[in-house]
Amino acid sequence: MTATVRPPTTVTVGRASWVVRPRLAAASSAVAVLVIVLILIGLSVGYTTPIDVARILLGGGRVAENIVIFDDMLPRVLTAALAGFGLGLAGCLTQVITRNPLATPDMLGITTGASAGAVLALTSTSTGFGGLFAGLGVPLSALIGGLVTAALMYALAWSRGQVVTSTLRLILIGVGMTWMMQAAIGYLMSRADLHDAASAQTWIVGSLANTGWSSVPAVTVAAVIGIGWTAVIARPLTISGLGPDIARGLGVRLGFVTYGTLLAAVVVASLAVSAAGPIAFVGLIAPQIALRIGRTAQPTPVFSGLIGASIVLAADIACRSMLPGGLPVGVVTAAIGGPFLVFLIIRTARRSSV
Repeated sequence: MTATVRPPTTVTVGRASWVVRPRLAAASSAVAVLVIVLILIGLSVGYTTPIDVARILLGGGRVAENIVIFDDMLPRVLTAALAGFGLGLAGCLTQVITRNPLATPDMLGITTGASAGAVLALTSTSTGFGGLFAGLGVPLSALIGGLVTAALMYALAWSRGQVVTSTLRLILIGVGMTWMMQAAIGYLMSRADLHDAASAQTWIVGSLANTGWSSVPAVTVAAVIGIGWTAVIARPLTISGLGPDIARGLGVRLGFVTYGTLLAAVVVASLAVSAAGPIAFVGLIAPQIALRIGRTAQPTPVFSGLIGASIVLAADIACRSMLPGGLPVGVVTAAIGGPFLVFLIIRTARRSSV
């Protein structure tokens, strides 16, 4: 007896229509529930139980409980979830546009550029060039850093007559930009006073230790922009992932889709970095996990974002419950993402040699 595969279902509302894939919808719902469970666990670690957290969130908490949950724990957990969502979604967008699983904000230097802008704002005094970034604040400085890095990278990788440049050249230049931005960060750290340098050092590896309600707006905007752009560009983005020739043949405005999606990815990733730092490899891992769970032809942005949120939440819970105290969440994701990167490189090399 052979198993039957349910075909995609088309949902039409007015002139708009969407293709609903049953497996992907079920997987997305399951991961969304997992994210909610991880949020409750994250709020309860070291204090109470997830059931009590649900009671407090629903308005049944005492004054002391409300202070701990709403003032101390909730902003950290929301920042973890939204930053992970933004990094996972941005990684999916860059992977789909370039049709390469290695082309992520981490590998292309975008997150490092955003980090450089944020470190400039954190370590600068109120005078001089750095004073401008100090006045703008960390979110806007990180956004400027990410945009400038992406513009330089794409300008260096661009070749006349091509809307999508050579992916290999893009990645290699992105790696070079990463190290250039790392050098800039090192210079800024060496010139900063001890207090600012210590604060920035913890932040640049990806940490949620000092997050508060001031960190939540940036990642919320990142999530809204990512979801909004995905909703607008869903069908052309899916078609563009099949290749430029097929996309043009089907009437896709390839330049608009490509540049708009890259811009959206840079904005989303930079704002996520501004709140939680460059949490390593989430943009690489999350879309590939989503691809394998959803069994789709290419990663889907929102599902990748949900996977990213669950990864960062789980890593934060591990840091606060099982690992040495004060360990940044970026260390955990890097320990997972490093071997995964090696696996993807080996798999990509084997496919290209066939």
